[in-house]
Amino acid sequence: MMSSSPDWFFKFKKIIDGLTKVALFLGMGWVIVMMMLTTVDVIGRYFLSKPIPGAIEMSEFMLAIFGVLGMAYTHQSGANVKVTMLTNALPPRLARVTEIITILLSFQIIGMLVWYGVIMGIEELQAGTTTDTLGIPLYPLYFLLSAGAVLLCLELLITLIESVRGFFETKAAES
Repeated sequence: MMSSSPDWFFKFKKIIDGLTKVALFLGMGWVIVMMMLTTVDVIGRYFLSKPIPGAIEMSEFMLAIFGVLGMAYTHQSGANVKVTMLTNALPPRLARVTEIITILLSFQIIGMLVWYGVIMGIEELQAGTTTDTLGIPLYPLYFLLSAGAVLLCLELLITLIESVRGFFETKAAES
């Protein structure tokens, strides 16, 4: 039973890592489109006196999409902000316990983001809310926020499993 545990975990981690990278590449694609749109808008605005209508609105949308799709990768790569002053001063097992509690609290916050993203998406879909200039529906952005948050929850689950394993490995090493 124990020998199969690393196999399923490795496969699960590999799948989630792949999904996270796909989301990142999609987000990066939107950033490239946003850069091209902004460049063409600036050229049109300053050299031809013809800006692209709704370019700022589209850039805001694309930036939000990039942020939402990049959340899980930021966690996966360890690029999120961590203050380790306290945990570095703690004994290894206590530091692991603190890490596990932090991850569980993060699950609660990100879970609320998933839930309220879906709720807001449904409300915006029913209300038919759109952007002011281009009339783009808002509900897909809320559903995308939920999808990105689910991916972040899966990354947190991987971290939680690794932290719990680390806790028991530290316990076994101390014995």
